[in-house]
Formats: sequence, structure tokens, C-alpha cells
Amino acid sequence: MKEKILLAAAIEMNYRGIKFTIDQVAEKLGISKKTIYQYYPSKDVLITEVVAMALADVEEQASEILADTERDFVERIKDLMLLEPKKFGKTNDWVMEDIKRHRPRDWEKIEKLKYNQTIILSEFLEDGIARGIVAEMNTKVAARLLLGACRELSQYDFLVENKLDFMQARKLLTDIFLNGILKGNTDHK
Repeated sequence: MKEKILLAAAIEMNYRGIKFTIDQVAEKLGISKKTIYQYYPSKDVLITEVVAMALADVEEQASEILADTERDFVERIKDLMLLEPKKFGKTNDWVMEDIKRHRPRDWEKIEKLKYNQTIILSEFLEDGIARGIVAEMNTKVAARLLLGACRELSQYDFLVENKLDFMQARKLLTDIFLNGILKGNTDHK
């Protein structure tokens, strides 16, 4: 029951932001608020658990990608760069902005995961360099560059203004990162 409540809360949070109510979660599950409070003493705890579940989901996916050495390196790096929680469907872009604005402790955890992902990406790029797949570069700078770019691309106002969602913006960033900005075999005078 605990996980069902968590998933229902995640869906409500994705639909309504952090302004969802325990009543809405209870109604969605056909249970009483009292039942929810048996598992989660407050909405605050429930939101923190939803964020923790999303972060654990992303970490688990990253581990699976890194462990799958049979897959193509480029496909694995794309998958690492495009990770997002999958347990409760696509996250609405504005929900992240909502968390950032109103839940600083939870946002700090999200930022910590992003930072940890830069370390993983840096190590992955170093492996690619050692294997002759990736051009020589400062992998720590490359990984931080991606982290900074993702932060900028996640600005909700920017996404709306450019008629993009965060995943589309990340796919464009991934393409630029992996393929560069210059056309192949051209004179660069």
C-alpha cells in the first residue's frame, strides 16, 4: 500500500505540482486520508518521498546503463544524458520549477544527484578516451558544461518561450555535445 500511495502522490504532484492535496491522493486510490497518514505522517514527508523515489529511479537507470557494456558507447552516453524518472511517467517541466521554488531541501537533493551524474559522466568520457572512442578533452570541464547547460535549459520560462519541453531541449543539447557545431569536411577559414 505504501508504494501505491507514493505512486498516486507522484502522479498528483506531476499534475498539480506541490499544491496537490492528500484528499486528491486518497480519492485517486479509493482510500481514506487516515490510511495515507498511517504510512506518511504528513504531506511534506510524502513529497520528500516522491522526490527520493524519482532520484532512486534515475540512479538505478544510470547503474544499468553503465553496467551494460555490450551496448554501443554512443547509445549509452545518450541514455546517460537523457535520464529522467520513469516510474510515474514523464515529469511536467513546471513541476521541477515548483520544487525549486518551494522545496529547497528537496531541490538540493536533485542538484546533488545532478552533480554526482557529472562525476559519472566524466568517468564515462575518460573510459571512452582510453578506448579511442572519444576525442581527448578535459572530461571534468565537459561534464560541468553539460550540467550548467542542463540547468539553463531547465528554466521553465526559456522552455515556454522557445516552445520546447525539457526533454526536447536535452536531446538538442546531447546532439550538439556529441556531434559538435561544425559540419564535417568543410574548410574552416
